[in-house]
Amino acid sequence: MHKLDKSAVLTVIGILLLFSSAVGVTLIAPSYVDPSWTEVASPYQRQMYEVADPNLYVSTAATGGDELQLAYHIKDGYTLLAFAESETVRIIAPPELEKYVTRHGESRLKLSSKLMLLREANAEGDRGRQATALQEKLQSQWRSSHSQSAAKELRMPRFDILELYEPEAKEAFALAETDGILENWVDSEFVILDEEVKQRYHEDPGVLYVSNPKEYRIAPFRFGKSSGFQYDPNGRSIASLDELKSPELGFMSREELIQLGEDIYRIEGCWYCHTDQTRTLVQDTILNGSETNAAPPSSANEYVYQRVTFPGTRRIGPDISRVGIKRPNRDWHKSHFWSPKTASAGTIMPSFRHFFDDDPRGTSKSPVGIPNYKFEAIFQYLMTKGTRITAPTQAWWQGRDPVQTTKIIEGQKKV
Repeated sequence: MHKLDKSAVLTVIGILLLFSSAVGVTLIAPSYVDPSWTEVASPYQRQMYEVADPNLYVSTAATGGDELQLAYHIKDGYTLLAFAESETVRIIAPPELEKYVTRHGESRLKLSSKLMLLREANAEGDRGRQATALQEKLQSQWRSSHSQSAAKELRMPRFDILELYEPEAKEAFALAETDGILENWVDSEFVILDEEVKQRYHEDPGVLYVSNPKEYRIAPFRFGKSSGFQYDPNGRSIASLDELKSPELGFMSREELIQLGEDIYRIEGCWYCHTDQTRTLVQDTILNGSETNAAPPSSANEYVYQRVTFPGTRRIGPDISRVGIKRPNRDWHKSHFWSPKTASAGTIMPSFRHFFDDDPRGTSKSPVGIPNYKFEAIFQYLMTKGTRITAPTQAWWQGRDPVQTTKIIEGQKKV
């Protein structure tokens, strides 16, 4: 009995020691970890996850369709906006808003978090007459500078004359003309015209911004038995974020899709066959990049916004850590998930047709099923891989090497 009591006491002591050790490691060890492991990789990465993703909304163009529509949720005093002219775009503005327009030929981009929007200039009134006169002037200038256009079969471009105005609301929804992967970024030759700093990210050396925002308006349509909504500049406004996310419109933020995509990646067991790490080996950096532009090795801060990381240990399938750069085409991923053996000869990857809905009416032009929210979620998750390490202006696929990849793979620098 005495031996049994002594054994029990030792067992309890052992359990307490293990528990206290675990608590100590959990509470104390992180203070000795290299802080760069838990810091963001770059201001671009932080702004993509914290600023862009929660405010970019994605939906299909119509019920049962496969075309995407994207809308920005822009807010006064938060979202940075740019109103910039180009060779074929001109902006007319009232005197009090004139200072916010970056005129064609100006090198410094003007930004502001003041909520403003662009729209087609009304054909009537002073703005309409101003737009008509400007259109005629631009056409005349083009004809004068392209006197041989007929012989060269050149066609006069369409000049867009847009009017800058200030809406009454403090938030709005703007048509997002983006591929949903990269966002507008500037880190040189720009100025923020706000009288005071409105948000912390406005002080970063580079910032994300929305270019030439137009209000996202919708109109219902019916085609045969199909019905839905589509963007229409003459349609009605979106009343609130709740309406945008309603079942009828079906928008989800990119943040929600990425998190759901991470869950799907985990649930479907994708991590069993795919790694998510570019190792510090020549074959990895070249395989995930190219001979001229080697992909940077993975570092801990790439994963700081993931709830679960999947570095993986087996490469039955290819590594995904740079797939956002290697395979950015949405149509390719649609084909690949629908029929992997067709898109990648010799693969043993199974098809994931539950990422698609049936098209019983045959109204879709796509040879595969109609992508559902699961496909969009896994696609948006994959598109974060390799695209957010540094800003596009410093990206490795542009021939830059901000992390000194060559020195890392040669052992001259530690990750």
